Amino acid sequence: MSRKIALLLALAMIVVAFAAMPAQGRAAAQPVVTINTIYPGDEPAGAAPVLAAVNAKMGQEAGVNLALTWAPWDQYYNKVQLAVAAGEAIDWYWGGSSSLAAYYAAKTVAPLDDLLAQYGGPITANIPADRFAGLKIDGVLYAIPDAGNSPITNVYHSALYREDLRVKYNLPALTSLDNIELYLKTIKENEPTVTPLVSTSFAYSMEFLFGHEEYLGGTSGACAYRYNDDGTVTVMAIQDAGSFKGATQKMRDWYNAGYVPKDVLNIGDVTAQLTSGAAAMTSGSAMSASEQQATIAANIPGAILQDAPFNGDRPKYLGGTGGNAFFLSPTSKNPDAVMKFWAWVFTSQENYDLYCYGIKDTNYSLDANGRITFLNSDYASFPSWMFKNLNFLRFNSSLSDDYISTLKHWDDGAIHDPLNGFVFDPTNIATELAQCSSVFSSYSPALDSGAGDLTTLLPEFAGKMKDAGQDAIVAEAQKQIDAYLAANK
Repeated sequence: MSRKIALLLALAMIVVAFAAMPAQGRAAAQPVVTINTIYPGDEPAGAAPVLAAVNAKMGQEAGVNLALTWAPWDQYYNKVQLAVAAGEAIDWYWGGSSSLAAYYAAKTVAPLDDLLAQYGGPITANIPADRFAGLKIDGVLYAIPDAGNSPITNVYHSALYREDLRVKYNLPALTSLDNIELYLKTIKENEPTVTPLVSTSFAYSMEFLFGHEEYLGGTSGACAYRYNDDGTVTVMAIQDAGSFKGATQKMRDWYNAGYVPKDVLNIGDVTAQLTSGAAAMTSGSAMSASEQQATIAANIPGAILQDAPFNGDRPKYLGGTGGNAFFLSPTSKNPDAVMKFWAWVFTSQENYDLYCYGIKDTNYSLDANGRITFLNSDYASFPSWMFKNLNFLRFNSSLSDDYISTLKHWDDGAIHDPLNGFVFDPTNIATELAQCSSVFSSYSPALDSGAGDLTTLLPEFAGKMKDAGQDAIVAEAQKQIDAYLAANK
C-alpha cells in the first residue's frame, strides 16, 4: 500500500510540474501547423537547410512551420493576388502598403486586430504604434508594417549604387542631380563592362528632384498630390504632376545618352544586375545597401554599396509605414499560425538571426561588435529584408560607420505628415481603379525607365488613363482628403 501511495504521489508531482512549466517548454507536444506563402525572386541555393533549422526551432517553440514557393520579381505581385483571389493554399503574403486599398477592394486581405492582440506581443514591442496608422481602413488593421522601426521618410526616393566606383574616380557625393549625372557619365566612359543605370522605376525614385508632388497610394497610379502652403492638399492626374513630368523626361535623356540599356524592359531582376557587377546603379530604398551588401561582396570582392536619398527641397514628412507590409489571406485556414510566425521572428535575437541570416558559422560569422560577414552566398540573398528592424538588424562588416549613422538618422528633421493615417477608400470607384491599374502597369515601366518616346507615349498614356476613369478617381481622392483634413484639424 505504501508503494502505491508513493507511486500516486510521484505521478501527481509530475502532473503538477508539467502544468507549471512555461508554455514554451511544453511546445514540443503541440501539433505543428504549416503555413504557405510565395516569396519574390529566385530561391537561394542554401535556403533549404536554413528553413529546416527555422522550422525545427519554430515548430517546437510556436507550433508553426513555414512552406515557401518562389516567383520571379516581374511575376510576383500578379501571382500572389491571383492565388489569393482564387482561394489557393496561400496563408499570407508580402506587398506594398500603398496597395492596401486595392487589396481591400479585391477582398484579398483579412483583419488583424484580434490576432495581433492575442499573439503579436513581440511585434508591437518592436514596431512603433504610429507605424500601423496607415494600414487601417475604418479603424480596422489589415497589415503589419515590414519596416519595423527602420527609416520611413521617402524610403523609396533613393538610389542604390556602387560607392567603390564613386571613390575610385574621386567623384562628389550623389547629393544633387548634376552629381548623379556626372557619376553615370563617368561610369559609361570608364567602365565598358558596367551599365551605368538599370531600373524600370527610377523616374519615381528621383521625382522629388523635380517637384513636390508625390504619388497618392491606393489610386492605382492615377493620382499625385501636393501639400499647399495654406494647409490644403491638391490632387491631380499623375501626368500633370511636375515631379512626374520632369523625372520621366530626365530618364528619357539618360536613355538616349546610353546610360540605360536598350533592353531594360526585358530585365526581370534589376537588383541582380547591380549585385552581379553588370550595373552601377539601380532604384534603392533607405536600407537597400545593407540588404544587398553581402550578395555583391560575394560576387565582387571590394565592392561597396551605398544608398543616396533624393529628397530635393521637399520637406520630409514623418508618417506612413515605410513602404511594404505583411497581409493575411482571407482564405487562410491558419490565421493564428500566421501571426505566431510573424511574432516568432521578433521574439529573440537568436530567432531573428536564424531566419534572416542563416546558420551561424555556416552562413555567416559575427565580429566583436556584432557586425556580420557572410561566409558564402548560399543564403545571403534570402528576402529576410521583409523583417527589417533596427532593434535586431546586424550591419554588414563592409559598411562604413558613416553609412550606418546615416541610416540611424535618416528621419532626422522630418515633420508630421498631415495625411498620416489616411487610407483611400476605393468602394465608390472600384471599376475605375481596376481599369487605371491595367493602363498604368502597361505604361509605367517604359515611362520610368526612359525606354519610351515621350512625345508619343505620354499623350497616349494620358488619353488611356482618362478613358479608364482617371478623372473620377482624382475627384473622389480630393473629396476624401478634404474630409480627412477637416476631421483632423
